[in-house]
Amino acid sequence: MTPERVAILGLGPSINQFLEFTKRNGSRKTLCDEVWGINALGDVFKCDKIFHMDDVRVQQVRAAAAPASNIAAMLEWLKTTDTPVITSRAHPDYPALQEFPLEDVLNALQFDYFNSTAAYAVAYAIHFGVKELSLFGIDFTYPHAHAAEKGRACVEFWLGIASARGIKIRLPQTTSLMDAVLPRKDRLYGYDTQEVIFNDAGEGKLKLEFKELSELPTAEQVESSYDHSAHPNPLMQEVEE
Repeated sequence: MTPERVAILGLGPSINQFLEFTKRNGSRKTLCDEVWGINALGDVFKCDKIFHMDDVRVQQVRAAAAPASNIAAMLEWLKTTDTPVITSRAHPDYPALQEFPLEDVLNALQFDYFNSTAAYAVAYAIHFGVKELSLFGIDFTYPHAHAAEKGRACVEFWLGIASARGIKIRLPQTTSLMDAVLPRKDRLYGYDTQEVIFNDAGEGKLKLEFKELSELPTAEQVESSYDHSAHPNPLMQEVEE
């Protein structure tokens, strides 16, 4: 039976918001029907499915080269878990592994664009008819930091497909995914001389107001907004402190 509401958990900093939400509300069921964890998060949080798209044969090579690594520890757990693990290729030493239905998903969704495990998880949810997706820890990039992890564009692409099919998307305010970490007004490029005010018009509609700003931004402020060089990362600073 396909769950209507699914939370996908990744390894980024915004995973903390899943913990905060569920503990304050008393149960994960207040947020979702199922939790799908990426990789080793399946051994950290109670998950209904785990997505680990790396072939364990490759992971075993990595573990043999570094027996004290996180990969080696994860493989030992993957051998014993009874939670279904969606992966690229099953292996007899890992009974919980189930192969991702790649052919069915490609035929149904028409795009062969998957460069991360999280992207596969989103496409899986679309294919099986999930109605609401919440994503925590699926961050990839961080505010004011130049370095980024591969995969954000691919996940956002699949979230666009999901939204077009009527799936509701929910994101924590601390994730950079879909610029959710930014104030709402800062997600609209080009409105530098106006304040865009969002009003609820009911039935899921918006009524916008446009308020002229009393002063134009300075040249320095405009140039700063185009500056993509490395800056201190406030999220990482908060964690380190």
